[in-house]
Amino acid sequence: MSIPILAEINEKSTARIDGLKLTDETGAAIAGTSLATFTLTLYDRLTGAIINNRNAQDIKGSGSGANDVTIDESGNVVWTMRSADNVLVATDAPEFEEHVALFEWTWGSAPVKRSSEEYVLRIKRVPKVSP
Repeated sequence: MSIPILAEINEKSTARIDGLKLTDETGAAIAGTSLATFTLTLYDRLTGAIINNRNAQDIKGSGSGANDVTIDESGNVVWTMRSADNVLVATDAPEFEEHVALFEWTWGSAPVKRSSEEYVLRIKRVPKVSP
């Protein structure tokens, strides 16, 4: 199964990622206040290298902007990416380098329910971008 491409972003650029929606096993939206946990892992698809220290980083907080992510009461997620989220890992990367954003969340109680989604971000090399 392939991972869907979420966006194409120029290296070292900020970006706003939206269109993500948290749902339960029936497809119903999960409100941000109903989450027990919500984390983000961002890594290079080829090497597995973690990017910008986003390794199971806590992003829970409905509307609070925890680590640049907001979640509303309809389960809509907005991630305002920092330029450090879009650095190239390989010094010899081709035109694009693929990064993976893994979102994981839990909700409910006894038993706790769990879900996750992965998305590919294509980071475009910009040859003359400032260091």
